[in-house]
Amino acid sequence: MDLILGIDIGTTNCKAILFTLDGQLVAAGSAPTPTYHPRPEWTEHDPEQLWQTVAGTIRQAMQGQNPACVRGLSITSVGESGTLIDANGRALCPMIAWHDARTAPELRHWQASIDQRRVNAITGLQAKPIATLFKLQWLRDHAADSYRMATRWLLTADYITFRLCGAQATDYSLASRTLLLDLHNRQWSHELIEAAQLRHDLLPELLPAGTWIGTVTAQAAAETSLAIGTPVGLGGHDHIVGAFAAGVVHGGQCLDSLGTAEVTFLPLDTPPSAEVIHRTGQTFGVHVAHNRTFMMDGLLSGGASVNWARDLLTPGERSFARLEHMAANTPIGARGAVFLPHLAAGERGAFAGLTLATGANELARAVYEGLALGWRRLLERAEQMLEFRAHTIRVIGGGSQSDLWLQIKVDALGRPLRLLSLKEGVALGAAMLGGIAGGAYRDEDEALRRVQLDEQVIEPNQQRAVIYEQIYHERFVDLMPALAKIHATIRDDE
Repeated sequence: MDLILGIDIGTTNCKAILFTLDGQLVAAGSAPTPTYHPRPEWTEHDPEQLWQTVAGTIRQAMQGQNPACVRGLSITSVGESGTLIDANGRALCPMIAWHDARTAPELRHWQASIDQRRVNAITGLQAKPIATLFKLQWLRDHAADSYRMATRWLLTADYITFRLCGAQATDYSLASRTLLLDLHNRQWSHELIEAAQLRHDLLPELLPAGTWIGTVTAQAAAETSLAIGTPVGLGGHDHIVGAFAAGVVHGGQCLDSLGTAEVTFLPLDTPPSAEVIHRTGQTFGVHVAHNRTFMMDGLLSGGASVNWARDLLTPGERSFARLEHMAANTPIGARGAVFLPHLAAGERGAFAGLTLATGANELARAVYEGLALGWRRLLERAEQMLEFRAHTIRVIGGGSQSDLWLQIKVDALGRPLRLLSLKEGVALGAAMLGGIAGGAYRDEDEALRRVQLDEQVIEPNQQRAVIYEQIYHERFVDLMPALAKIHATIRDDE
């Protein structure tokens, strides 16, 4: 039986999952992503330990399987984060996690020294402290020896790809997260590299996702239980790879990816003009699907807000059952409590509308409602700026397994959502790209035809939708701008 392997390196977990060519899950391995906090507000990953963790998940997935059946594999990961390697392939520094905000000073200096409209026009991005550019600047200034000795910078997925087959390359979707990619010409921007005073030679070769770039080496085979010579393809950024697996590749479609961060993803059939980029002020990038771009926005602390609420309101609980029970048994509107879901990467959130009668149940309900209303705001802004309304909204990700969260979201949105039978969509997308690279599929069109997904349409309750419509317009939409000035006075290091 022909198999494909997808490796998904997320904020919380690393997964290696085997699928059949029609997308059926065969075997899986999983382990927590090794994470360290060397200082308050700092988050890092040790590259060697990350590799050992990933190799272990592959071994788990390969137990009882014939390695010769694996037709191809690729790796997907979070964006922005990576490591410097030397001429011998040795990692020289920890990986600064994508959401680590230590680079806020670098961002402020960048904003003061270069025209941000020009940056936006070149990259399709609004500068944020999580961008790879600022991580490289931080390493240049705070880990000078490592920066000097380095021969390459590899993003997280690319580093694991390198450990598997020795290739040093990245795909356009991951490169789109660096603030160094020329979105229109699909090449590294020499102008921005020079402006950032970074080394040109550190950036890897750019190739499309799904490109064959090598085969599993003897050493990697020994560590992973894969067969020597197994084809390795380029994967990409996790949200974009998940969109590919979900078949969200054409204009008019939308993907809601409910992970640690929650993403609004809208494919574009034609590249955005500089005028559209300036007018919208949103995130644009290159899709892993051939000749497609996308617009993306997101709640950086989507699922992370639910984790935070669980730890805060139900200490010691590992599941979300108690938190959901608390929220489900509280009236719509959380008795006036409103939650602003912006907690990560230098952002500031808030609870508003609290009284002495506000308890843990109301706060739990407010978190789920704040996430739902926050996502609605992102989607509607995107649609207004692109001047179209998404005709199909598909949902994937770990958070989509919460019936409560989904129903609140549907009611708050007032529009149906299509829940895909896709529990491991990001890993499946990586496996499909690996299958394309290894020749298991002729091209991406065949891969998308072969992998057929069931979907459940979730309709809004019209009575609840009316209530949320009022809450959205009367309380929620003005909350973030009302607090923006206050939040701007609060320093991340306080």
